[in-house]
Amino acid sequence: MKTEDSSFIVDFQSSDNMTFPVETLLMNKAIKIAYVNASQTYNYPVGVTLRLVDSEEGLSINKQFKKINKPTNVLAFAGDLEKERTLGISPPFLGDIIVCLPVVEKEAIALNIGVSSHFLHMVIHGFLHLLGYDHNTDKEEIEMMQLENLVLTELGMENSA
Repeated sequence: MKTEDSSFIVDFQSSDNMTFPVETLLMNKAIKIAYVNASQTYNYPVGVTLRLVDSEEGLSINKQFKKINKPTNVLAFAGDLEKERTLGISPPFLGDIIVCLPVVEKEAIALNIGVSSHFLHMVIHGFLHLLGYDHNTDKEEIEMMQLENLVLTELGMENSA
């Protein structure tokens, strides 16, 4: 299912029989707030794929691409905007965000917060990775966390960091 905005399109996908713990409207809003407040924006529409996976698919993806033999909460795979634009793909996609719901649910319980808040945090986190944000240094981590917190606060959600 695709939902559109003037600045981006979100393509929602999920493993069989899985449903998102948050309405698509709220996920779109979270991504839009992050995008509007990010340092990296584009002067043309872009897209992103958000895929919800179970533990089995999460394990498979993490093992194949990260060489880690367990599922993780969120993975982000950047696309190639310029190549897609050259190929005439409209809109070009920033990349894919993969969220493993069972991992997010377990973490939410351990953090004593709502699944929807933690899930949105992981969506925002993955989206910021697609925009080039990272947490390899303390400075990068602080910048990324501040932006995540800004989005969660604007949405009235609990912070899971």
